[in-house]
Formats: sequence, C-alpha cells, structure tokens
Amino acid sequence: MNIDELLSYAIRHFGKNSISELNDNSNLVAFSSPITKNWFALLDLDPKNKKLNINCGDFATTIRDLPGFSAASLIRDNKWVEVSLLLSEQKIKQSLEYAFKVVLMSNKVPNPEKLIYIPDANTDKANQQDVYHEQKINFNNWKKANDNNNPKQKADSNEAKTDLNFENTASVPEQIKKMIKSYRYDLAGSVRKEQNFYLQGKLMATYEDNYQKKQSFLRYYPTYHDLTVGQARTYFACSKVRNNIYEKVSNSYAYIYLYELLNGIGVENVQDGLDKLINFNKNYAQSFSKEMAAYLDRWIRDYIIFYNINEKRNEFFQKEQEKDKKYEHLLYPNQFSDHEVAESLINLSNYKIENCPLYKKNPEKFEHLLVLVWQQILDLRQDGFDFLTNYITYKNQMTVQLFSAAVFNHKLMPKTVNFEIDQIRKYFYDKEKASWYCESYWGLAGQKSIVGNLLHEVDREVRKNFNLGRNLKPRKIEKHYLQAIKDGIKKYKIEEYKLKQPKIEINLAHLSTIREDAAGTRDSLLTEEELRAEKEEKQLEEIAEKDRDEDFEDYGLSREELHTIKMLLKGENPAQYLKEKHLMTAVVIDNINERLFDEIGDNVIEFVNDVPAIIEDYQEDIEDMFLKGKN
Repeated sequence: MNIDELLSYAIRHFGKNSISELNDNSNLVAFSSPITKNWFALLDLDPKNKKLNINCGDFATTIRDLPGFSAASLIRDNKWVEVSLLLSEQKIKQSLEYAFKVVLMSNKVPNPEKLIYIPDANTDKANQQDVYHEQKINFNNWKKANDNNNPKQKADSNEAKTDLNFENTASVPEQIKKMIKSYRYDLAGSVRKEQNFYLQGKLMATYEDNYQKKQSFLRYYPTYHDLTVGQARTYFACSKVRNNIYEKVSNSYAYIYLYELLNGIGVENVQDGLDKLINFNKNYAQSFSKEMAAYLDRWIRDYIIFYNINEKRNEFFQKEQEKDKKYEHLLYPNQFSDHEVAESLINLSNYKIENCPLYKKNPEKFEHLLVLVWQQILDLRQDGFDFLTNYITYKNQMTVQLFSAAVFNHKLMPKTVNFEIDQIRKYFYDKEKASWYCESYWGLAGQKSIVGNLLHEVDREVRKNFNLGRNLKPRKIEKHYLQAIKDGIKKYKIEEYKLKQPKIEINLAHLSTIREDAAGTRDSLLTEEELRAEKEEKQLEEIAEKDRDEDFEDYGLSREELHTIKMLLKGENPAQYLKEKHLMTAVVIDNINERLFDEIGDNVIEFVNDVPAIIEDYQEDIEDMFLKGKN
C-alpha cells in the first residue's frame, strides 16, 4: 500500500482533523483520536525509509510476533508495534482500525455495577437453573500460562496439546507426539513461531500418515503448533498437497505447505523448491485462491533472490526490468540503440516532439541528433551539472522484508548477499544488521515538465540551425544545458558533412600488383635514351650510398627528401623531379619542415610564387648540414 493511498484512506475513514504533521519534523504524520486526542499511529514519510507504527495497547506483545509486524522504531514504547507497508492493503487498514479502537477506549472507566438478569414472566421455572448466578472465582487455582521456567508446565502444555485431538490419544502416532514435544517454549517471542515451524518441519519433512478422517482447519499464518492432532494427521495424510495433486483443501493446509517450501523443507534443492512453488501457483492458487496467488507472485521473487537463482531472474522480474528500462537507457546510452534512448527521453516528457520538422521529415535522424545532445548533457556531470539525477530520477535505498506475511525462519542465511535485477536495481543483504535492502531509481516529481522544456529547446535549435518550420519562443532552461544542445547539434552537422564526402577505398592487398603493372606500363612508354639515363642515375645513387660517411645524419628524411633539399640549396626547382617520383611537392616540403623543426626551431623552406625555396636566414645552416656531408 503506497503512502498516498494510506493517507487518503485515513482522511476518509478517521476524519481530516485526525491527521496532523509534527512541527519539529515535517516527515512525521500523527494519527490521533478526535475524542481522546491520543495518537493511535505515526507515519514516517521519508522516501528512503517509510515506516508505520501503531498503538496496540496491551496486545502489542502478541501482535508483534505476527508476520509483517515488529518492534516499533519511531516510538520506544512496549505498546507500540511497527507494521510492514508490504502487507496487503486490507491488513494495513485493519491494523489502523484496531489501533484507533484501542486509543478510543483508553479513557473509558470500567463500570463497577453488576449486571442483573431478569427472567421473562413466561420463563419456565424448570429452566431457571440455567440463569447466570454470581460466582466467586478462586484465583489460587489458576496457573500462569507463560511460566517458561517451569519444566512441568511445559510438559503439561504438550500433553494438553495432544489432548486437543478429541479422540483416543493412545492412537496418536509417535512421530506426531515427537513433533508436539519438540516445540521450544524457551525461544524468544519474536522468533519463536518461525523457528519452531522450521525445526518441526525438518523433523516431519518425510512423514506421511494413514489417517482416514478429514478435519477442516482455518487459521491465519498457520503452523504445525496450531494444529490439533486430528488436523495434523489430516495434513500429513493429505499426500495430495505435498505430492502436487491439485485438489481443493483448506487453504490453511495449503499455506503450511507453501511455508515448508519457502523454508527449504521437503525439497531436494533450491531449484526443486522453486519448481514446486511455480507449479503450485499455476495449478492450485490461480484456480482456488486469488489472494494466495498474489502472495505467491511476491514470494517466488523473494525465493529467487534469497536462494540466488539467476537463471529465473528475467522471467519473474520482467515488470521491474521494464520499469527500469527508461532510466537504464538514459544512464548508459552507449549500450542501447538511438531509438531506445530517444524513446525513453520522449516518453519522460510532456512535449509533443512529433511536431518538430526534422522528426516529421526523418525520425531516425532526429533520434540520432537527440542522442548526441543527451550525451553532451551527460558529459556535464564532470563539471557538477547532473541533469539526470537533479530533474529525472534519483537512486534510493529502502529496507525490504523478504517473505513478508509468510512464516519464514529469518535466521537462515541467504545464498547470496547481492542479487542484481538489472544495471540499476539490485538487492543486497547487510549481515551485521541482518536486513535486506533494495537499491533502485525513483522518478522525481515534475520530470515530464522539465524534460519537456529540454525537448522544446532541442526543437527550437533544430529549426534555427536547419531553417525548418517557424521559429519557437525560448523556454527557461539553464545555460549550460542549452549550450550542450548546441554542441550536440554541431556534432550532428559535422557527422552529416562527413557522410556527404565521396569515399575513396584503397585495397592494400592489390597495391603491390598495381605498382608492378604501373612500372611495366612506364617502362614500355620510356624511350631507349630515357631508360639509359634512368639506369645511370641509379648507378650514381648506389655509388653515393656506398661513399656516404657512416656518421652522416639524415634527420629522418627519405632519399627523395634529401635530394630535394640539395636541389633547393643549388637553386634548382625540384618540381619535375618529384613529379617523376610521383610525389606531391607540397607534401614533401611539409615533411622536410616537420623533420627539421626540432633542429632549427622553425620552417626552413617556404613557397615564393608557388615555387619552394630555402629561407635565406637558414641557408648557411642547411648547407652545413647537407652539402658538406657531415655534422
């Protein structure tokens, strides 16, 4: 039951004047009786730790031991009890009504007058002996029901339990007697019910009875201890419940069986227990008890978490994963398609983006542009501007009670301390506090309006940058987020420009073949005189290579680049030479300037009327470096 529903119910049922906020803490809401002015409930609205405490009077000790109830944490008083908000709506309402009545009756003074019964005139005198007469009660004969320190008292309690069979107790099977006697009264009241159920269940895990009679059984949160001998024999003889033969039985028997499965009683392994829970839900609960089916839906998910059954996660947590998707898309956009990310943003806003001209013209391109914008907005987190957590969603941790409203032994250790539903929802167990927590993302109020303003500004900037549609009036948005929108659109325009450029593909695998073919073609076109000149040039280069001093420094320049420098030093234009070498003059000159920059600290060659020339200031230095052959 969520907080809004609870408050709405309380106002309607108890009156608006019964609900008030505390002056010193706006998160606390008190529910008080309009007559006595005493509090009967206290509600903590803190979104990270919502709690409901109720005043149960003298019955608090009894109520506190029931599943879904625990010691009060907001008010340290033995008469107060904490109610789990995971209980059904009906049970929470009943708890509030009970607390209201307790407080309402707290100021009433007992009436000391004796009640007098006046028989009717027509009452048969023979029946007047049945009329109530005041009797004196001898309290000395009473025994304390909860005297746990008295061994005889415990034995008497067990014997009395056996006698509840209302038949010849000599016929009670030894195993059932053993189960009854195994009940431990010395356990703490807060865990007595659950731990005794677990211990007795382990004892009776494989037991079957041959009892022929059938006794009905009706009890909330039933346990073995609540059964009379006849009911116990009925349950253990009712092999249909335990052997998955799905016929209608008293629901209380069915709940005992479910509690066995949740506690790992009578199962081969955790997977076997899960399979039995699923089958029972499908074949029994869905047909005979919708309320039981609702509990089972939650308990099955709790079972998967507690026993760490990862392979069933996606099947049973589909609703949670679907709910988380929109936030997951925005947190990790690189892991999802443009359409998924853009769709999540659009669905979280109240702006009609379908009116955007670019969206109408090409939805896919608009979605890509929107994702580029969103990535720019996420990058602002490095500068302390987190649009996502400030305006859309926030991470929250809340305490959860697995197997709420079930009889479950919470002293059992879970099979894992971390269970991830998806990237943003996970359950974890704190061993020190013996508590489970759920970490997830919660939507912030007003998110649709704020995201709507963001999309409006995206639409406005798109229209302005691409000259589409009519201009829009600006809406209020922080300047850094507006700049992020502009940067995202600029990035999109650069991508579009690159896509329009012609693509040149070079197959490097065929490069050597192309070179050979080109050389052959060139040789076939050269005259005999040109071939002879080329041969002489190669010979001269080989001689020059051999004669080169071992200490000669080439400064990382290629043979062609070295030859170009020497030609420039001699006042020659290397353009024809480089053309014959199939090299671009501008590229070669840039390479030379880059290689010699560390040595000279400046460019050494410049273009004068498109003709390269060595800068006069560096002529002498370059001559020393290359014409003399030594450093």
